[in-house]
Amino acid sequence: MSEATVTRSVPRRARRVASRTRRALGLVRSRRDGRLAFGGGTLAYLLVYMVATGALSVGRPVGFDVVVASDPLGKLFARTGPVSFEPLALVDLGLARVLLAPGDLLLGTGLAALVGANLALTYLAVVQPKACGIDTGAGVLAAVPALLSGTACCGPVVLLAVGVTASGALVSLFAWLVPLGALSLLASLAYVAGKIAV
Repeated sequence: MSEATVTRSVPRRARRVASRTRRALGLVRSRRDGRLAFGGGTLAYLLVYMVATGALSVGRPVGFDVVVASDPLGKLFARTGPVSFEPLALVDLGLARVLLAPGDLLLGTGLAALVGANLALTYLAVVQPKACGIDTGAGVLAAVPALLSGTACCGPVVLLAVGVTASGALVSLFAWLVPLGALSLLASLAYVAGKIAV
């Protein structure tokens, strides 16, 4: 096979994978149980992400209040770390306190949507093993990389929470875990989508 043939076949294969993934996600959207799996997985992951990054804390009563940062538009995407952003507002909601940082919320929502989509497709593979052409165990195994890579964004927070002292090199490595986690979620999504007959 010539190099030119290989070069032309890669974009064609990528288009087929993208098309198959879109059709599988369309199946999720068309089914009530698929939508529930997607919504539940997305919401659960987003809440865990917000708690792990300190954007959401639940506990003792804090009352109801809103405090907005000075010059919020100027700080809209100001970073406080490699993958964390400056909060623009503090919202107290009785038993919960939320730090609103649009950059963190955008990043967390994107990762949560990928995790939710992976869980929804895996759910379809598990409940319809004959329609998917894959046995139940393989559908569950397909979710493992998605779940593991989805936790990569919170690695630094988890290390700090359990008290592990990390070297400077290890901490700088965590900046790469979010994009690697997102790529792993996308790869897992394409893999599971290929196992569902649409």
